[in-house]
Amino acid sequence: MAIPLETLRRPADFAALQQHGRSRAHPLVVVRAGHNGLDRTRYAFSTGRHLGGAVIRNRVRRRLREIVRALAPRIAPGWDVLIVARPAAVAVRYDELRDAVLALLGRHGILVAERCAG
Repeated sequence: MAIPLETLRRPADFAALQQHGRSRAHPLVVVRAGHNGLDRTRYAFSTGRHLGGAVIRNRVRRRLREIVRALAPRIAPGWDVLIVARPAAVAVRYDELRDAVLALLGRHGILVAERCAG
């Protein structure tokens, strides 16, 4: 079963992220992140029409959600994160897209060190 992600929905939350968040860019994606003052991290995904038709946009969005679900244990709480897909994201492999998101989350300082079992 997939881990549910809490999503950003209210226009005020997006406005706060736009005003106070910081952006980091990669040729495949842009990540805008800001502190939200909560004990959890919330996410939003943007796949504009410049990516292609609805089928393509939904495919990219599903891939991004799955990447974030896989990284969720490594993401610190207390952030609002918006991931914006760029047109190049349509044609790349999953691992390339994952590496781009991982790099940008790391540049934001959102990732926490993985715990060793032992």
